Amino acid sequence: MAFGLFSVFAAIAALVVLAFGAALLPAFLVIGAIVLALSLFAAVAGIVFRVIGWLLLIVLALPLMLATFGLALAFGIAILHATLPLLLVVGIVWLIVHHHRGAQAAPPAR
Repeated sequence: MAFGLFSVFAAIAALVVLAFGAALLPAFLVIGAIVLALSLFAAVAGIVFRVIGWLLLIVLALPLMLATFGLALAFGIAILHATLPLLLVVGIVWLIVHHHRGAQAAPPAR
């Protein structure tokens, strides 16, 4: 069709032009120009909102995420340092108990 990719709209436009004459062509051009302007405005607004979103993500969310990760890491290291002596004592006791189990004398041979 000569109207481009939108064949349904082209068919409707052709029927309207045939039914009402060519007097509606300027009105269709004005409507098309308005739709084009609104589409371009929406596209530009979408790009602007995406840029603002990325800037907010970089400026606010990324440092907050890094700070939260740092606090969690510091808390984990503090807990590890607090429990390390207890784990060391429990580990040494476990080694002593298991070492003596393996060193028991063999039963006498008959």
